[in-house]
Amino acid sequence: MESNKIEFRCLDSYEAEKLASIFSKQKDESIFVSEIVKIIDSEIVVRLRDGSHHSILLKNFETAKKLHNFFNIVTEDKVNVLHTNYEQDRAIFYFS
Repeated sequence: MESNKIEFRCLDSYEAEKLASIFSKQKDESIFVSEIVKIIDSEIVVRLRDGSHHSILLKNFETAKKLHNFFNIVTEDKVNVLHTNYEQDRAIFYFS
């Protein structure tokens, strides 16, 4: 199976690690994020499957919109997140 990757620049490595973690594939093959609640400038607020809310600080508004668009594609089952990683201030998602 061929995989592609997409990168999201975050404010710092802590935010990149947090983003990669909450978008990682769970045991049931789903991702832990259930909804993107709001985008405020470069901050994105997500609801997790356990009902908690978390914010991720991205590099800029364009990156926040890019993440929102990617999330919509994932939830429409058009792509499957295979695994995630982070390097410095970049969260990296591999998908098919």
